[in-house]
Amino acid sequence: MKLVKHIKILGLAFVMLGAVSCDQDVDLPNIPRDNSTLAIIEEDVITLNEGDPLSFTIVQENLIEVKFDGKEFFDDVSGQLGIRVIGGTAVEGEDYTFNIPTIQDVSPFLVQDGYYYGYDASINLEHVVNNIITIVNDGVTEGVETIELQFFPVGIGGVIFNDTLEIEIMD
Repeated sequence: MKLVKHIKILGLAFVMLGAVSCDQDVDLPNIPRDNSTLAIIEEDVITLNEGDPLSFTIVQENLIEVKFDGKEFFDDVSGQLGIRVIGGTAVEGEDYTFNIPTIQDVSPFLVQDGYYYGYDASINLEHVVNNIITIVNDGVTEGVETIELQFFPVGIGGVIFNDTLEIEIMD
């Protein structure tokens, strides 16, 4: 009985120690990332008809040096872009579909949600993105529908994104 009591006290001590050690109000310095650049999506709003191809442009401040040697998947991927739907009236699977893998499909170790787009950010400051989303021509008159996309950096890619894009789909 005493052993159980001592184990409970010891467990409570560990919990308290963990809570106290996490209660530190220390600001971490903003350390610049080596081999990184800021990027934006050039367009704010794109208007398409149902069935039209979607295309937009990534504009980055600097080129990224490719540093992934020996891994076939990452040979030409220095820009890793996450894309998630954050709003809109169009329905995924009915009005549009993604033609790229999810972040989890690319790596189960990445905990971000959304879709993954990798590209070579070491060649040009502008990169045109095509064929990542298919706008479905469903033949139903629905009025203007929208998709709002958010872009963010994924994994160890050197291109830093924090941008959105609205897509308007006309009948």
